[in-house]
Amino acid sequence: MRNRTIARELALQALYQLDQRGDEIIDEIDNFCKRSTEKHDVYQFAKALTNGCRSHLKEIDEKISSVTEHWELRRMAIIDKNILRLGVYELLYRNDIPPKVSINEAIELAKKFSTKNSGTFVNGILDKIYTQFGDGKLKGDTRPLAPQDVAEITYGDADLHIHTTYSDGTMTPEEVVDDAIRRGISAIAITDHDTIDGLVIACRYGEGKKLHIIPGIEFSSYLNPSEVHILGYFIDVNNVFLRKIIQQSRDDRVNRIHAIVEKLHKLHVDIDPQEILTLAGRGSPGRMHVAEMIWQHGYCSTILESFSKYIGDNKPAYVPKKTLTSQQAIELIRDAGGVSVLAHPGLTQRDNVIEDLVKCGLQGIEVYYPSHTPQAVKRYLKIAKKYNLAITGGSDFHGERRVNCPIAKVTVPGDLVRKLRQRCPAR
Repeated sequence: MRNRTIARELALQALYQLDQRGDEIIDEIDNFCKRSTEKHDVYQFAKALTNGCRSHLKEIDEKISSVTEHWELRRMAIIDKNILRLGVYELLYRNDIPPKVSINEAIELAKKFSTKNSGTFVNGILDKIYTQFGDGKLKGDTRPLAPQDVAEITYGDADLHIHTTYSDGTMTPEEVVDDAIRRGISAIAITDHDTIDGLVIACRYGEGKKLHIIPGIEFSSYLNPSEVHILGYFIDVNNVFLRKIIQQSRDDRVNRIHAIVEKLHKLHVDIDPQEILTLAGRGSPGRMHVAEMIWQHGYCSTILESFSKYIGDNKPAYVPKKTLTSQQAIELIRDAGGVSVLAHPGLTQRDNVIEDLVKCGLQGIEVYYPSHTPQAVKRYLKIAKKYNLAITGGSDFHGERRVNCPIAKVTVPGDLVRKLRQRCPAR
């Protein structure tokens, strides 16, 4: 039996249990899938199918209901209903599976796990859904292609580290896309801090434009005694666990702002946490927002001075962010189908932890970065070779909050992007 067929059977069993018992058993279901196979790619694909169906459950059920004339969804056999959900998810949200394969696999599941006539029933409904909804793919899906599709994409120069107003940048996602196109680069990665909201908007806005938008994120992870930033590339933005951690991280960021302000007050820096949260707006509130507020109130002459004097690592008002350990961030990115990369190691100045991060599953290192000297680049190229790490780079664009660092100030060639994508685990 083929690996993906096995994975579909696991996903169907998972969906059946979730339908019966509810989302509170999601962790139990994940453990079930992991225990049921020794093959990591089978587990990953089963998990991706299960999470994808749950993420789009409302839309999937609406599509099924719209083409079933004499069957209400609530009256369908539970096994048939979840076979259909699995098939619809593959048809409408996965670009890496031919429609014929998705439909045939669903029919085989129905024949094996349901009644004699279920195969015909499933075939008819899935065929209607695929026919009725155009080419069978929903617009605005930001899920990256599977690794086997890499050869179909040719990348040019790319900036793989960009922030929008949804974290601590000053350009909207739409403005970032337009500026990148104007600068003539081939691809960008939106890597907002602990959020994918700006990425999703950028992908929708960028549809049909001459720019590849790589799904990314930058996690602020904790590795005693301070933060280590881990970039994630080609992530599945519909991953349920990823979204859960992002929401938790948002709550932790707000609490951290209050803790930093409390320390600043003891240093006679009188700023209001609500001013910082208002400045952050819909974005992820972070130290950059605090630094700007310190500067605006005249306690420092520049935003950078706010870091060096008050809130940088190990400074008097520093508060570490502990939502994720570095190992948890790496595992989360991997489980969301992405590739984990150590961000700006020259800034972090903790080269001694790279070997441990590699043991945790780290896949890449950001070699090319605005503040990396030629000597630093040479050092990190050597480290990348030693540990077989993918090589990335980018401007770490923040708009007006980081002067003299526009989009495309640092780029990497398309060949490095292709090699990065090849590191994606099978989904």
